[in-house]
Amino acid sequence: MKLTPAIVIKRILAYCLGLFIMALGVSLSVLSDLGVSPMSSIPYVLSQIVPAISMGTFTTGLFCCYIAIQAVLLGRKFHPVRLLQIVGSFIFGWFVDLTNFLTGFLPVPGNYLMQLIWLVLGIVCVALGIFLYIAPKLPALPGEGVMQVISEKYHIPLHWAKMGFDVTVTVIAIALSLIFFHGLNGIREGTVLAALGVGKVLGVVMKLGGQQLDYFLGKESVTAAQA
Repeated sequence: MKLTPAIVIKRILAYCLGLFIMALGVSLSVLSDLGVSPMSSIPYVLSQIVPAISMGTFTTGLFCCYIAIQAVLLGRKFHPVRLLQIVGSFIFGWFVDLTNFLTGFLPVPGNYLMQLIWLVLGIVCVALGIFLYIAPKLPALPGEGVMQVISEKYHIPLHWAKMGFDVTVTVIAIALSLIFFHGLNGIREGTVLAALGVGKVLGVVMKLGGQQLDYFLGKESVTAAQA
C-alpha cells in the first residue's frame, strides 16, 4: 500500500493511543496497590520519595537516562535518530500523570479481589498499549531501546536481555524502597504478575488483531504480499 498522509496520521494516532492505553495500565496497577510493573517500579518509588515530583516526570527523566545508556554502549555507532525516543518519553510521561489523575476518580479497591481486578485490567491495558504503539514502527520507548542495544552488543537473546533488564530495575526499586521506607513500596506480587502476564496477553492480542491492525495502518499482510 502507498504511504499516504492519511496512513501517516493513522500511524501517529495508533502510536499515541498505544502510549495512552499503556500509561492507563500503569495507573491501574498503581490503583490496585499490588505492585507496579518493572518498567514503572523506579519512577513510582522515586515519586513516593519525592512527592513534589510526579511519577510521569520521573518516568520521562529515567527514560532519558536510558537513551544516555544507549549512547554509552553504542559509542560512535549511536545514530542520532535514536534521539527521537525523547519524544515518546515525554508523551508517555505526560500520559502517566494524566491517567494517574483520571484513575483518581475510580473507586479505591476495598478488598483483595478488587485489587486483583484492577491489576488484571492494568496488565491487559499495558499489553494492548504495547500492541498499538509498536505496530506503526515509530521510535520505541527507551526501555525497549536499551534491551535491543544490550541484546545486539553482547549477543544475548532479546528475551534474556529483557529479563535481565526487568530484574535489574526491580532490584534498584527494591533497594530504594528499603533505604527510604524500610520496606517494600510499590513492589509486590503484582510486579511479578505484570512481568509474566503482559507478554502472554500481548501474544493473544497480536494473534487476534495483528493482521487487522496492519491493514488499518497501511501495511500489506503476508498473504497479500505473496499473492
